[in-house]
Amino acid sequence: MKLEDIFGKAPLFVHAHPDDETLQTGALLAACHNEGLRTTVVTATRGERGEIVQGVIPLDSTVDELAAHREQELALAVKTLGVDRHYWLGNVPARKEGLSERRYADSGMVWIDEGVAGLAENLEEGTLCSATIAEAAGDLAALIEAIAPTAIVSYDSRGSYSHPDHIRTHEIALKASEMTGVDFYEVASDANDPGFEHLELSQYLDIVVDALSMYRSQLTVYPDHIEHVGGQRDDFSTAVGIRRYAG
Repeated sequence: MKLEDIFGKAPLFVHAHPDDETLQTGALLAACHNEGLRTTVVTATRGERGEIVQGVIPLDSTVDELAAHREQELALAVKTLGVDRHYWLGNVPARKEGLSERRYADSGMVWIDEGVAGLAENLEEGTLCSATIAEAAGDLAALIEAIAPTAIVSYDSRGSYSHPDHIRTHEIALKASEMTGVDFYEVASDANDPGFEHLELSQYLDIVVDALSMYRSQLTVYPDHIEHVGGQRDDFSTAVGIRRYAG
């Protein structure tokens, strides 16, 4: 099945932090580009709470310095994947008319089980999870009205590994879908989850690896796997599960 038959000609991918678009949907974005779809990515935060791979930038970098570096990494990654447009949630045109621009900050997380994240104990003001769903969804709806995507694509309700910002992003995307009438498509937290259409996009592996290589502050790419700054190891994956949200 052609991806246009699923998403239409212009899907909008909604992600929480820089690198999520590549880790979660890199092969899918590359496939969309290859098939001639006009892809857009909007990112909610700049990943300010991320750790730093030693030797890439100073370990004592400020929050703003890390954010600026991650912005640059994201710009290179989305270009590698063939993304046509990128926006930040809270910045025009992804900001509800009449409101001053805002910068949603990374909410942070703690590990509560192996491979399962939870909300940080101290949720700081200005973070994505401290904002109301109504405000953030209003921003996303403003972007949808501005660029007229044919589908919204984001996490399922588990948020991949239950990162609070991923779950909140799912909620924001769902609400914006309801506000605008644009269909919402969920990406399976596990590509093998039942109830999803399973796509194997192995022909885009090299492109995904190249895009991941742009995120040197957050992960290290090895010949057969990636290692995150926290030490977690992941195999390369080009499989993805997709389903249209039906309530």
